[in-house]
Amino acid sequence: MASGFTSQPLLGIQNVTKSYGNQCILHNVSLTIHENDRIGIIGRNGSGKSTLIKLMAGIEAPEAGTVTRRQGVRTALLRQDTPGDPHETVGDVFAEATADIRTLLREHHTLAEELAAQSSGPRRDKLAAEFEQAQHALRVREGWNIEAEVRRLLTALNVPALDRPLSTLSGGELRRMYLAATLVKRPDVLFLDEPTNHIDAESARWIEDFLASYTGSCVLVTHDRYFLDRVVTRIVELEQQELLCIDGNYETFLERKALREEHAARTEANRQGALRRELAWLLRGAKARSTKQKARIKRFDELDAQEAYQPQEPLSFEILSPNRLGKRILEAEGVSLALDGRELFRDFSLIMQKDMRVGLVGPNGCGKTSLLRVLMGQLEPDAGRVLIGEATEFLYVDQGHREVNPSSTALQFISNGVRDVEINGRRIHIPAYLERFLFDRSVMNMEMQYLSGGEKNRLDLARKLMAGGNFLVLDEPTNDLDLPTLRVLEEMVAAFQGCALVVSHDRYFLNRICTHLIAFDEGPSLVKLAGNYDDYQRYRRETAQAALPKASPAPQKRKPRENAAPRRLTWQEKRELETIEDAILQAESEVGRLQGQVNEPAFYKKPNEEVQQVLADLQAAERRAHALYERWSELDSIAGATQ
Repeated sequence: MASGFTSQPLLGIQNVTKSYGNQCILHNVSLTIHENDRIGIIGRNGSGKSTLIKLMAGIEAPEAGTVTRRQGVRTALLRQDTPGDPHETVGDVFAEATADIRTLLREHHTLAEELAAQSSGPRRDKLAAEFEQAQHALRVREGWNIEAEVRRLLTALNVPALDRPLSTLSGGELRRMYLAATLVKRPDVLFLDEPTNHIDAESARWIEDFLASYTGSCVLVTHDRYFLDRVVTRIVELEQQELLCIDGNYETFLERKALREEHAARTEANRQGALRRELAWLLRGAKARSTKQKARIKRFDELDAQEAYQPQEPLSFEILSPNRLGKRILEAEGVSLALDGRELFRDFSLIMQKDMRVGLVGPNGCGKTSLLRVLMGQLEPDAGRVLIGEATEFLYVDQGHREVNPSSTALQFISNGVRDVEINGRRIHIPAYLERFLFDRSVMNMEMQYLSGGEKNRLDLARKLMAGGNFLVLDEPTNDLDLPTLRVLEEMVAAFQGCALVVSHDRYFLNRICTHLIAFDEGPSLVKLAGNYDDYQRYRRETAQAALPKASPAPQKRKPRENAAPRRLTWQEKRELETIEDAILQAESEVGRLQGQVNEPAFYKKPNEEVQQVLADLQAAERRAHALYERWSELDSIAGATQ
């Protein structure tokens, strides 16, 4: 977007409040969506992210406040849940998603025929205006090529065949189908609630590219940090029923939030210090006889009435300390498996060693979970054998969730009637254990039907981690988890004193925790390599490059003579070297001056344009200082070679 250009608002909420039962989710919040916005909504599970976008999309109504829309604005929402008629087919869903575009095409055809029959007059002018509007609408929504667009989305997101009934689709297949059906609508504002859940890494990268070139606005609820860094231009965090909005991607958000929290902590420390001083003065028996004394008492009352800064409680996963692994942990020798007539993997071998954390990646349905079950001895391979060490104890966190009574409470779900759990030699009360997973007492006694998808997933994770073991096996552990939970899960897996096998589509998660990777590429032969997901992508690029036809070798450049004299500085370069150190000092001084402005507590309270300008000036000053230093190093090297 060009500098100085302000896009027009499309829709917004003003002073909105929303509750479920006795729990207030959003309180007096406001947010506006402009043209070309790319907004990422983040927050802890249950903070109200899905509720917020349902309100903006018009799916739910607020208890208080208003929702406003520009006239004619079209929206589409991909929900976390996928309600649909199981008797419908995939084709029925896409017919419904494209119905208004097809209606528009028919109207355009009718208008063209009527316009051709009119030679002149007011009627023809009216038809011409309507025809132009229909053309514009079709151009904006890419309606001219709707059939090709549907085929492109079906292929890119690996959507099942159009004649498949919804009742036969897996959760991942339903998710990809509804995502494609939402994207094909090409609305003015696209609301996507966790679009990468159950989506493989290749499809996630395709969605990134799609949204980067999307002509409308987009609001994402997502925990995918690559999405937040590469697609989003504004972050909205929900915390304690309020919104915090910061322009920029996720990395920028973290930097600015850290500065805000540091400033808030300093402010609270100053307030507490002032309170102690004023309280000591009052306790000495000071009387409010003078104007100055009355003012001090009033100041104390004002300080005491201010709301104290409360930092977020840290999340901490604590699991049983694993027993010592034996010399043999897990070995697979030439295992193969075929299911339903399809060969999933062939002649696969693996030797697990202590501290290995192996990620499994590949498209949905390729056989990752089946491989896990074979390696754990739960599924017999068609060929080969699996040897599991005597001391190996699997801690398996699968994708399935235990069926529960929706009216049972979270505490009942995890406790199974037990009041305490023993972890690392300590008896821990179940509510205290849940508090470490950021479930406060009010949520513990809430019925399961009122918990968000992420809260249910976090609760199920807490229940499964109580089992303990020395070999972690995690099958899609990151689905529906919020960002704070993901960060702590990463730290837990990385620090785990054992081994781990992890199936995940979360590229950032795999980069953080993996020491090795197993990839289901095309065919049943699996790829094994040391490294993380980025290393795997590098391997794929190099393999693809090696498969290309080799070009003719470039002509060899003449080598310089070994005894050639080293190059000397020119007169101008000597003058430059004499003055460049002063220039470096001036540049570093400018960096320090601008950095001092950024570090001021009130910096981020200034108008956004001023904040962005100072940050841009700081980056430019840092680049200049770096360039000057590089130039000095180059000149100094030449001068040293001739001495």
